Amino acid sequence: MKHLTRASSLLVLVVAGFALVRCATSQVAIPVIGLVREDDQAQWASLPPRLGSPPQCARCHDAVDLVWARSAHAGQTCESCHGAGDRHIEYGAILGPARELCVTCHEQTTGRPENFASVIRLEHFPLQDCASCHDPHSPAAAFPEIPHNVQGREDCLACHGVREIASLPPNHIDRPVELCLGCHKRKPNAPEGPS
Repeated sequence: MKHLTRASSLLVLVVAGFALVRCATSQVAIPVIGLVREDDQAQWASLPPRLGSPPQCARCHDAVDLVWARSAHAGQTCESCHGAGDRHIEYGAILGPARELCVTCHEQTTGRPENFASVIRLEHFPLQDCASCHDPHSPAAAFPEIPHNVQGREDCLACHGVREIASLPPNHIDRPVELCLGCHKRKPNAPEGPS
């Protein structure tokens, strides 16, 4: 019976010693690593901001902000595409390849709403960067202007339907020729007469 009393006493001493060491080290460690409840908020508030808000970006980029605020992307923050504000201010825009960035949201996948602007990446101009037709700050397509005279050339498909001359994008193949000039306009400095 004596051996049980000694073992119990030893166990109580070990547990009490562990609790004492644990309490002492946690009291020392909490202020050292900055987790004291009283000053935690003050410590976080004293750090320089990494993320900004669109109004902060608009201070320097007011022209872009005006276009963006009226676009389909107005619900996104600038940093969704450009990265953290602190790195932008220090190094410039932080962007990956635009195509990869755009398809993060706009790749056609199961579960996206039918009316959401989405594409199948391998079918929608697979070799072009999205920004060559779309302005990400105002993402509706910017239709390429016609660099030549269209007088006497109203049948756009005579040239653009031929792969060797100027092939059509995949999403234009079944469209009638009457629709071409509804979206595509002649460049202002294109030649007037037949060429």
